[in-house]
Amino acid sequence: MESEDHRTAQEEVIHLDPGDLDVLELALGGLAEPGAVEHALARHWPAASEAGAQTLAGQHRHLLLADPDGTPLARLRLASGGHIAGLVALAPAEHGAFRELRVTGPLRAERVVLFDHAPTPGQLLQLRKQHPDLTAVTLLLVISTPVAHGAGFASLMDQLCSAAQLIGVRAGRHLIVPPGFSPPELIARLSAVVLDDFRQGATHPAARPGAVVLLTGLSGSGKSTLARAIQQQVHAHSRQRAVLLDGDEVRRYVSKGLGFSRAERETNVERIGWIAARISEAGGLAICAPIAPFAQARSTVRRLAEAVGSFTLIHVATPLEVCEQRDRKGLYAKARAGLIPDFTGIDSPYEVPVEVDLRLDLSQLSIEAATAQAMEVLAPGLAGPGGLERPEERN
Repeated sequence: MESEDHRTAQEEVIHLDPGDLDVLELALGGLAEPGAVEHALARHWPAASEAGAQTLAGQHRHLLLADPDGTPLARLRLASGGHIAGLVALAPAEHGAFRELRVTGPLRAERVVLFDHAPTPGQLLQLRKQHPDLTAVTLLLVISTPVAHGAGFASLMDQLCSAAQLIGVRAGRHLIVPPGFSPPELIARLSAVVLDDFRQGATHPAARPGAVVLLTGLSGSGKSTLARAIQQQVHAHSRQRAVLLDGDEVRRYVSKGLGFSRAERETNVERIGWIAARISEAGGLAICAPIAPFAQARSTVRRLAEAVGSFTLIHVATPLEVCEQRDRKGLYAKARAGLIPDFTGIDSPYEVPVEVDLRLDLSQLSIEAATAQAMEVLAPGLAGPGGLERPEERN
């Protein structure tokens, strides 16, 4: 592992999320082409300081790619135009369960049987009949990043390894397919001999990934009321466990001591996003209802959420004048009087989201109607048949 002392003045550190780490391992193992890596990780390149970029004008830029703990895993040389000029491993990755069973490089003519779910007794019986000698065969579980980092992954691998032991194959292993990567292309690059393919193309119910829903809008727009109504509907009609992360409550318990500068407000929203992603990673549904006025912080929440599950953005677009009329806490009146500086919608901007999954004006819609629309958007990602069985808010 490389220490801080080995970094050059030109090297910057990029902390990778689970999906990025999966991409990096495939790249270092030889299963991902440079172009695919550039496409997956390119959003990190602009994070470099302008001063650093100017210093490196016309030169290669050096980046350290690190895990969430800050351990540098690889050194990357970036050429002009954002193209990768070199990638060198520094330390083995440590994150991710069943690490010793993960496939990250070519298998070189090894015989494999593909699954995307736990093997069934019927499938194992079929294997035994068709291939009497399975001693040198690997059962390979091909799964997406959200499934690999979700609540049901351990159960899936336990069942796969038990099946491998039962029928006497060499091993049970897994191949993680990051977002944007094609399973057929990765499997082809394995250079393995596929004896059989039992993949169904559907996520195993026990491994269904979680989700994050972010409701954003002005103070008094009705975000919290709508969030509570969504949570009630999810619990009434789905097996999904929904956790509500309200902006005021997070301020009280998680972000105590933070002020209301732009940087501090973005930090608060990013904390909400990190907690929400952990809930999603465990298979739950996190419903977040901060104001989240800045596009950059919302983008961070999206990135954290999509690394482990799905993400839905709902803009509660109740107009400012209606929010002021409601003003149950008297916050807008105080802001107009100059008693509360940097108040969203008055003297601090609200950056209206452009790409949203749903936009709701609660001055025109009842909570019941808005909740129904939200549930239509969320239903496909909820657990169950067809998705469903039946003080100051300045964050």
